[in-house]
Amino acid sequence: MPLVGIIAKKRDFQAIKEELQNYNIEFIHINKDSIKNIKNIIFEEIIFLEDINLNSDEYEFMNKIVLKTKYVIVNADIEINILKYIKIDCPIKVITFGFNSKATITISSVKDDKIIVCLQREIEKTDKGIIESQEKEINIINNPNRKIHNKLVVFIIKELHNL
Repeated sequence: MPLVGIIAKKRDFQAIKEELQNYNIEFIHINKDSIKNIKNIIFEEIIFLEDINLNSDEYEFMNKIVLKTKYVIVNADIEINILKYIKIDCPIKVITFGFNSKATITISSVKDDKIIVCLQREIEKTDKGIIESQEKEINIINNPNRKIHNKLVVFIIKELHNL
């Protein structure tokens, strides 16, 4: 069972977890208070939907957590200062997403009931398969709790794990 850590507002974390509740994935909400308690956990993915302010010890804990993960998934539409303190080395795979044209997965069109995303570069899946560069359509529910960035995170997790 994959273990996914998400740095996000609580309601965004809950929305993502709820949408993926029927799949065999475990989620942990990472925040300033939980970092010391999860320093020995190995995540399949860590998702940065927002930035958190940490002290130097907490940055060191976060660095150790990230170095053990396989994928770092980052919202490219906001500045995430924590990444300045983390030394990401290979073989960690970094996937960026958002409206930013340089992101790995960009949003190319937004309509009332769907968004079109463009995978700009190939991504290696957890089973070593490849997600090819392409455009995909994601249906969205017209609901204030369903943010586009949350839908992108759900899309990425599903694609990485063949769900």
